Amino acid sequence: MRYFKFQLHQLLTNRKNLAVIGIALVALLCQFIFFPPNKVPAELPTRNALTRDRDKNMAFVNEPHGSMTAKWVPATREFANIETRMLKAQKQQHTQSYVKATLHYLAFLGQNAANPDAQSSPFHYPLSYYFENRQYPDADAAFANATMYRSLEPLAKQAHPDIATVKQQTFWQTLFRGASGGWLTALLIVTILFANDLLTSEQRHRSIARLLPVSPWYAINYKTLTVFTALSGFLVVVVAIIAAFVIPQHGLGSLSAAIAYYAKDGMSIKLDPLALGIALPMLLGLTVLLMWLFIRLNLLCQLLFHNELVGLVISAFLLFGEPLYFMHGLAFSVPQTAYYLPGYMNPAAIISGLQNFRYDTSRMSPLAAVVVIGSVILILELVLFIVTHRRRAAIIK
Repeated sequence: MRYFKFQLHQLLTNRKNLAVIGIALVALLCQFIFFPPNKVPAELPTRNALTRDRDKNMAFVNEPHGSMTAKWVPATREFANIETRMLKAQKQQHTQSYVKATLHYLAFLGQNAANPDAQSSPFHYPLSYYFENRQYPDADAAFANATMYRSLEPLAKQAHPDIATVKQQTFWQTLFRGASGGWLTALLIVTILFANDLLTSEQRHRSIARLLPVSPWYAINYKTLTVFTALSGFLVVVVAIIAAFVIPQHGLGSLSAAIAYYAKDGMSIKLDPLALGIALPMLLGLTVLLMWLFIRLNLLCQLLFHNELVGLVISAFLLFGEPLYFMHGLAFSVPQTAYYLPGYMNPAAIISGLQNFRYDTSRMSPLAAVVVIGSVILILELVLFIVTHRRRAAIIK
């Protein structure tokens, strides 16, 4: 325990680690101030956007048409009527009517929006998907549209659904949306930076090991526990900041609120509701596994190479290496990519089924993530055990 307290003190007084914590917290504060992570999803247009689009569609219906554009008049009139219903429900603050009209709105776009098979359609998904330099904007927008529809279906059955829940702005929903939007990647980066020089600092200052003698295996385990303890405190602060921004305005929300899980069953597609009370613990579990993996990986690299740079490079490759094969289309022609570790670096994408959608598979499930990540962890543990139990093995050499 004395060694653990010493390591925790060293970790939390390290200037690099303090800088990492400070930058992460400032970035989180700036995000809530300038780019709120719980803003209304693009799939739910604002009143101004709805009014503009409805007026534009009605003008299109009422103007004279040639043979090429006349075929779109009935569909445009139907779409304008749906938008009018949404605006009326918003004005009357009748949430159930708004949800039902929104479901028709999303279903209409899902059937008629411009895509590679219907490029002449005047209807389109939210334009933000096309302004963000995405590689597959149509596919990303279609997935978001379908999952939003599935998550709203249970709310349409409620007499008075909460508007903050409809717009996915409650505390629990914000946690999941933030995880999907990059918070977990930032947490894994902090984990890597915390673990990056745990051993090399003792290799540079040999007096530390002499003052606190401990076997290499126990030293490695204490250091892992130290990082987890520091990260737990960091997470408590982060969650407190999120709660302070979200709960007073939008409320805590309900853990029974659902997200949609995408999967394939043979040639058919399934979108099943998944309660946040189940999704968030699964998300936490996969995140803890990844944190453990990166901590042990960096410790092993420092043991073997006595240099923190090697672990940093390997960790960066795992964390950001997926585009090397996904963006070049290899993932669609080589089924084995569903078992590659870099494809499981975003737990939120696994929980929502986004990875299943991107890879057109049903194999990238939460269970598959546990198997792939857990297998790598077992290999790391075995190598660490062998290295630390070799004759004359020691942390300091």
